[in-house]
Amino acid sequence: MQAFLMFTVILRHYRRIGIFSTGMAALCLSLVAHSGAGISSAGHLVFFALSLVGFAFVALGLYSVKPGQRGILEIAGASGVISTLLLLYLPLTGLFNAVIGIAVFFGVLTSTWFFLHSSISRKIGARTTWRARHSCNIAYPAKLVWKHVVPGATAAEDHCTGMVESYGQDPHDEDTLHIKFKGRRTGRAAYDVTFLEKDAPNFCRFYFEGNEADGTLVDGIFSLSIDVLDRENCTIIANEERSGLSLGALIERWFDDALGFQHDRLLELLDERYGDGAGVTKPLKASEA
Repeated sequence: MQAFLMFTVILRHYRRIGIFSTGMAALCLSLVAHSGAGISSAGHLVFFALSLVGFAFVALGLYSVKPGQRGILEIAGASGVISTLLLLYLPLTGLFNAVIGIAVFFGVLTSTWFFLHSSISRKIGARTTWRARHSCNIAYPAKLVWKHVVPGATAAEDHCTGMVESYGQDPHDEDTLHIKFKGRRTGRAAYDVTFLEKDAPNFCRFYFEGNEADGTLVDGIFSLSIDVLDRENCTIIANEERSGLSLGALIERWFDDALGFQHDRLLELLDERYGDGAGVTKPLKASEA
């Protein structure tokens, strides 16, 4: 089970792990190469390869301990790459080069972090639309997928995200729901969702607008297509467009593989309630079959 969980983390965060391990390994190699240690080219290659693997495990460890701070991994990795390029133009050797290199790295890291969380980042991001698509086969009936993915199809606590606190029906529009999410350290997200199309359990498309947990105002469109393969299997295709995010949030969502992560959460819920990882193995209600 632990090996499977590790695999899913690597699968969804391969971009994040890749940029972190590559950037940090490149920075370390640059510092060693300029240290005057007299290592051969083959030695440098071996050092880089070992550093690459080592920092990949560091990334996995940091994510497992502080998943909410995962964004620092891609920032550190990118800072490592930038610092390595800058060090190429600094004619320094020995211990002083290492000190300067580390100082440059932390300077770039700090500057990048503040920039991605600045008002400039929000202005740039506000002019950009985040788009994502995810498709896969699921060994569960279409009705179960619909029930746990589509807002309002079941109780709030049964939604696949595990973060929905409540649904509220709009008194003036039967196609609109008011959704509140559970609180986080940075705040509480809330959206108004208006269905543009709905054909259970095969297709839906809805418009959403509201605020993220950090207070950012966003809007977008989400669509879900479910193709019934047989009584116990289906194919899903999810598409999302979201506007209003900051540049930092856009980058983090790309590294998150956000829709792929939600797919993992959906499978965890379905396996826990209805099966054992290989489809339905527990009794279903008549409405769920």
